[in-house]
Amino acid sequence: MADIAITIAALDKDVGYRQAQMPSYVYGSFVGEDTDDHAAKVDGRGKGRLTYAVDNATDQTVTVTLYGMHTATGEVGGTGVFAIDSTGFAVTTATTGYETNNDPFPYYLIRCTFAVTPTGDKDVTVYANLSAF
Repeated sequence: MADIAITIAALDKDVGYRQAQMPSYVYGSFVGEDTDDHAAKVDGRGKGRLTYAVDNATDQTVTVTLYGMHTATGEVGGTGVFAIDSTGFAVTTATTGYETNNDPFPYYLIRCTFAVTPTGDKDVTVYANLSAF
């Protein structure tokens, strides 16, 4: 089954591509209403450190898994896509959670999946904070 895309938008601290030493902060949201895989694809922009966070407003636990990719169009299970955190971490009902990663990849895929369909159509927001150190 293909991932349902999470549209990524730049936060107010977004910087130009060539400013590799400057941090980059992006986020995206989706409505938690199914058990499909939702994937946020993030440009690593030459950064060596990633903090990825999830704000889960739903009534179900969401599992968050991180992948490193070598192309912007990579897909889980595809060539050049690697599970960085193969077990993921859980963000329980109406809470937040985050993890850090020091494995630099050109691109990242942050996948969010519910085991049980949430009710009430609440938002899940994914944040990706990239920095040089």
